[in-house]
Amino acid sequence: MDKKIEGFTLLELIVVISILGILTALAVPRLVDFIHKVEESVCATNLTNVERLYSAYLLENNIEHEDSIFNQFLIACFNEICPVNGVFSYEYGEIKCSVHEDISGGNEEEAPDNEVPWL
Repeated sequence: MDKKIEGFTLLELIVVISILGILTALAVPRLVDFIHKVEESVCATNLTNVERLYSAYLLENNIEHEDSIFNQFLIACFNEICPVNGVFSYEYGEIKCSVHEDISGGNEEEAPDNEVPWL
């Protein structure tokens, strides 16, 4: 009856679980932030493409922009533009997403007045 029982002690299991908990607490916020950045990037790219296609559609059919035409264009040509289902509007020649309002649909950043723009 001199059997040696192999296994982990309770203390070893607690240490391992606490280390995994700390690593998870550090990794999850970074992962969530990464997911939000990717969603915003996908939305910006899709908005740029939709903006170009809509401009070409208006020129090809020789019509002026109206909200109803824009909405019909979106329904007919696109199932999903924004990964988080934002609502789209066409304002001053740009398509805007209601969720990602801070992104521009393809316009480059303007240089400050006192600096030479990048070429």
